[in-house]
Amino acid sequence: MKAHIRHIAHKRKGIVTESEKTVAKQSIEIGRATDQDIFLADSGVSYHHARINLLPDGTVSVSSVSRLGFYIEGKLVQNCLIQRNGEILIGVFNIKIEIDAKKDLVDITVEKIAEDIVEVAKERMLPTSLEQTWLSKRSTSWIGFILILVLFLGFPLAEFYDSNAKQVIAEFRLPGDDLWLSGEISSPHRHFGNDCNQCHQQPFVKVRDSACIDCHRKITVHADPDLYDLAELQQTRCATCHKEHNGTSHLIQTAQKLCSDCHGALLTDADSELTRITDFAIDHTEFKVSLMTRSGLSRNDPQAWQRISLDDPAIRHETGLVFPHDVHLDAGGVEGPLGNQVMACKDCHRTDASGNYMIPIAMEPHCQSCHRLEFDPDDLDRELPHSDLPNLRKMLNEYYSLKALRGGITDNDAPDLVTERRRPGKSLTRKEQEVALKWALEKAEFVAEEVVEFRSCNLCHKVERDPSVAAGWNIPEVNTAQSRWLPKGDFDHKSHRNSTCESCHEAGSSTRSEDVLLPKIAVCRECHGGQNSDRLLQSTCIECHDFHQQEQILMEVSHMGSQSNE
Repeated sequence: MKAHIRHIAHKRKGIVTESEKTVAKQSIEIGRATDQDIFLADSGVSYHHARINLLPDGTVSVSSVSRLGFYIEGKLVQNCLIQRNGEILIGVFNIKIEIDAKKDLVDITVEKIAEDIVEVAKERMLPTSLEQTWLSKRSTSWIGFILILVLFLGFPLAEFYDSNAKQVIAEFRLPGDDLWLSGEISSPHRHFGNDCNQCHQQPFVKVRDSACIDCHRKITVHADPDLYDLAELQQTRCATCHKEHNGTSHLIQTAQKLCSDCHGALLTDADSELTRITDFAIDHTEFKVSLMTRSGLSRNDPQAWQRISLDDPAIRHETGLVFPHDVHLDAGGVEGPLGNQVMACKDCHRTDASGNYMIPIAMEPHCQSCHRLEFDPDDLDRELPHSDLPNLRKMLNEYYSLKALRGGITDNDAPDLVTERRRPGKSLTRKEQEVALKWALEKAEFVAEEVVEFRSCNLCHKVERDPSVAAGWNIPEVNTAQSRWLPKGDFDHKSHRNSTCESCHEAGSSTRSEDVLLPKIAVCRECHGGQNSDRLLQSTCIECHDFHQQEQILMEVSHMGSQSNE
């Protein structure tokens, strides 16, 4: 169906002009916007005011798009149906619609009505300006000012200062201090999200650091305030970095400038370990790992530990073990009690319940299935306890003493008294007992020496004879119980679970237990770029480094100077 649209305009001095156009559309748009099919230049018309729909049965429906509606036969309506012809009034324009079913054509005539008719029509229209009402600009302004003052200031202040008022406001659902919310509360603070006074302890005053520390009592400072007495650290408000009311998951700032503003301006000092760092991809030093560099010391001794760069050619980690990775990861397999077994990294290295960190290696869960501690070929189910060297001889002596007193031992070097089978209940004389127990003591000493120096312990441990100690041997303390090689950084395996172990750790070619198999920064840069990287994962400082250092003092002790910052 086609629509023939004719516009009639009355000019000055009685001049009348007309313009026509034909539109082949099922829907004709009417409004003040310039893209409308019927353009009506009147402030009383919405940009998208109404729509004329040409129906298949030859009728026409007119529907309002805006809430202002239109007039037909003096009545304000939102829609109507025209079967043959009709007139509607929109603003100061009269729109006449005639349907020619034979020609499959709709004639639409748009004409601006006379001034006297406009005045009559305006009386029926909704008011669009203050002049059309009993209100004045001054009175309206004062009413609006008082309403805003009561709603947005009076009620919130009453709720802040008076608990009874707060209860009344909540009961009658009146507007309270939630009207002042600038955005959604973050997830960590939602458990007290309805109590604004927890943080905003004084009206019209910024949140103080003391309000934060009231809850976060165990939060630590970034650096020792005695060594780094910097205004940027001591006088900066908590809210400078932790922006609340910015959504559910943006409480911690991740922008690189949070760190680079200070660390990018550092001048390297010969007496300081701090270096200038601005961007992970282009300006970051090699990783420094925490290693045990001195053998013979306990892992609990701070003197045994040192942070060393992975670039150091002399880097080594004193584990106290004799353990080559390449032997255990041989593609041909390893011969064990259960036969040939092809081992993989996950056989020993497993993550904790969180999936982030590795469980420290221990003998019983990781090694003992292959490295069994049996000591008697006639009793393979009996094993020695691990890491109890001082009581080794005592346990072996008790074991062989019991067997010697019972008799029936299959040992060619043992006396007949020990090897012969005795009837149950037959007792030994005191001299026979002394002979049996002497053999048991010698046997225990022989087995202990064989187990420690030649058959079991020496396969994994560095064993040294030491008559000065009660055990007779000195075995260095094993140091594999370590979950954090990068104490100044934070790395979790869960985020890298789609990568293989070999892509970061070159364990298959390691021939020494002292090898440090952690990946260098170049390996990480294969996937991670700086904050502005367009090809790699955009990584900022805060993704790997915590601002609040765990080894530092509590902020409530050192940060009192910023409590009054407003």
